[in-house]
Amino acid sequence: MKDANPLMTLLLMGGDMQAQGHAQAMVNIFDLGANLQAATDMARFYHSQLSNTLGLELNLYATVGKDLAAMGHRVAPIGGGSVGGFQSILVAPRRARRRPAPRRPCTGSIGRVPTIARTGRPVGW
Repeated sequence: MKDANPLMTLLLMGGDMQAQGHAQAMVNIFDLGANLQAATDMARFYHSQLSNTLGLELNLYATVGKDLAAMGHRVAPIGGGSVGGFQSILVAPRRARRRPAPRRPCTGSIGRVPTIARTGRPVGW
């Protein structure tokens, strides 16, 4: 929600990865300035409490995996399926007109983004 209007939905499938994935996506969007597509394309990671292992998507593992292991962390490369599928819908408000239009909730355009490797599609109306 933003200014009492819907802003965005996030959906991340994947059991105990959901909270971790939601936090990663929100950091990517709000802190790093990524758009929805960039946020879903960014490499993600998954911490397993049972094995105390940090799984890093392959491109992230290639970048920092060895350094983290050298610091004593248990790290492992993982495929995209381990971090769940990500879908999001962003509601972009209409641009201001010369004449103010009557207030109607939820007007504007909708952008939607699925994870490329998944078959699910976000839908909104």
